[in-house]
Amino acid sequence: MAQEQKNRRYDELFPNLEEKAAAFDQIAAQFYEGNFGRMSKADLETLMFHLYIEQILKRSEQDFHTYSDFRLSKELGIPQSRVSSLKVKKQLQYPRNFNWREVFSEVSKNARYEQGKIKIQIPDINLYYEIKNAVEEAGGYIDVTLTPRLLQISPEYFLDLLVAISEDRTRDDLREALYKTLRKGNEDSRFLEEGPIGPKIAGVGRELAINTVSSVLSEMLKVAGLPAAIVNTIKNVNSVLSQILSQSK
Repeated sequence: MAQEQKNRRYDELFPNLEEKAAAFDQIAAQFYEGNFGRMSKADLETLMFHLYIEQILKRSEQDFHTYSDFRLSKELGIPQSRVSSLKVKKQLQYPRNFNWREVFSEVSKNARYEQGKIKIQIPDINLYYEIKNAVEEAGGYIDVTLTPRLLQISPEYFLDLLVAISEDRTRDDLREALYKTLRKGNEDSRFLEEGPIGPKIAGVGRELAINTVSSVLSEMLKVAGLPAAIVNTIKNVNSVLSQILSQSK
């Protein structure tokens, strides 16, 4: 990116003296209110990146394209891998509260089903880590691939993800919808009462597992009072699974 363009971008993100002064105050605090000159180069770069990307997020947090690794690498003149690393460091040192459940709901509309997996490209590294952690805490797992931030998860483990990303007040409702679906098929649902759901459904065969998951998702949509983010995620993924089932007939 030409220097003139970079200068113009700086003026766009810091358009007035108040915002420039606020950014300087954060930098100055590291020197004048701490031990002068003790801040490492790496920490100073993380702070500068934090100040820069926060200005973008304030204006267009929902638009991933405005702070993609590719775009920031061009604006800052550094490799995309370094941008990704700075995003992680920034979130650790200067955490920004964001509703990752709602963001995941938005990106789930790009879900596809390939080779037995639900695949969703996650546009931001911190969002990817939030989702990965939610799945693992629920006892499931995400396949690590050579493609950065590609979420790959078996349909049956997606049920665990839904439960994990739900707020506490809706988790029991989602589980009850699962039990209700299995009881319709004269199945004994008591085996699901403890532990993750995915491993227990996985052994029934791929097509039957997809059919079961799709039926459960449909039943979950009938639960009253579900957050919009959960509803949208269920609809997006179930649409993909329904297409797979229709093609197999």
